[in-house]
Amino acid sequence: MSKASKPKSTIDKNLLSLIAAATAAGSFHYVSQAEGVPLLQHNPPLIEVNTEMVQDGKAAARATAAGMEMAQKPGQTAVQPSNGSTSPYQLMKGVAVPASKRGAGLRGGAPKQYPFDTMEIGDSFFVPVSEKHPDPVKKLGSTVSSANMRYAEETGEMKTVTRGVRGSDHKIKLDATGAKVMETVEIAVHKLTRKFVIRPIEAGKQYGNWTADQSGALIARVELKE
Repeated sequence: MSKASKPKSTIDKNLLSLIAAATAAGSFHYVSQAEGVPLLQHNPPLIEVNTEMVQDGKAAARATAAGMEMAQKPGQTAVQPSNGSTSPYQLMKGVAVPASKRGAGLRGGAPKQYPFDTMEIGDSFFVPVSEKHPDPVKKLGSTVSSANMRYAEETGEMKTVTRGVRGSDHKIKLDATGAKVMETVEIAVHKLTRKFVIRPIEAGKQYGNWTADQSGALIARVELKE
């Protein structure tokens, strides 16, 4: 009797395309352990993961050369470096950015369709509430964070930080008493060269020269302050 063959892990090509798009744009896309394992175990691996960069239990991932190639196979959308010209979001000028609300910045991925590369200071774009983005402020918080880090430069300095130790599941470890296990590490200091912010928008309110006809999120490039 022949042995049953071991089932192969299914490759989520939609996820791979998102990771490849972020890689082509010079950024990364966050994946959970369950999402990343099939792509890592593929021969050759389709992604590489940085477990030191974790948000909401997901680690930063970039596509390998094999992953970029697979993402562009027939039936897949070709991945091209972003130049902002194909973004579905229209840049606006003169929109007043709402004041920050504590807790408004949240996590998400970093898709290439957002026009960060072509934004000048004072430019902004609006992402309305939709079925795809029922809470765009929450969904796109890490996209904005990733855009800020994409243009950040290392200063050559290091700083000491104390942070929670994360396990293989990317969750912070707890000790026998239920307290967080902490570690002290040295990390590189970065300096922002561009700054993007995200703010909630309410339908019917006026922001500068623009009145929002829908609720959603406004993403803007603002001036860096010393």
